[in-house]
Amino acid sequence: MPANIFRYFACLAVLLPVVISDMGCGYSSRSLLRSNVRSVYIPIFDNNTFRRGYEFDLTRAVRDQILLRTRLHIVDKDEADSILFGKITSFEENVLIENSNDNIVESRASVAIDIRWVDRRTGRSIIERKNIRKPAEFIVLRNETLTSSRTEAFVNVARGIVDAMEEDW
Repeated sequence: MPANIFRYFACLAVLLPVVISDMGCGYSSRSLLRSNVRSVYIPIFDNNTFRRGYEFDLTRAVRDQILLRTRLHIVDKDEADSILFGKITSFEENVLIENSNDNIVESRASVAIDIRWVDRRTGRSIIERKNIRKPAEFIVLRNETLTSSRTEAFVNVARGIVDAMEEDW
């Protein structure tokens, strides 16, 4: 009898997570990206700011986040199911705290972008988002710089782009 009870609870422990996962609790192990899009081409983003070169760093951050967080393959334009266009619309640096000698103690870099993800096969927009804005703060006393915060802001906005690419619930 105790062996049967043990088998019963062992089977219950194995089957219960499977049953719960199929009950529609709001969580899913499947990708949140559209299933009919398997590849993406990402041209260098446009840059509407006076800061040159930022478009290359942001495009690289977006490619890294797509490779890290999605199942999409980044391919050449002729092989792609879709194309992700982006444009840096603003890059701002704001001083948050100054010391008594007017030296910057803490500051914030913020980048804003617009994106348009197009299905290359149909020419229709999959998504279009304006003003995806993400900041990053830096503290001079920790040897952080505008460059390090810019990199962090680009990674943050790249994460925001991947979030925007996911299907709406």
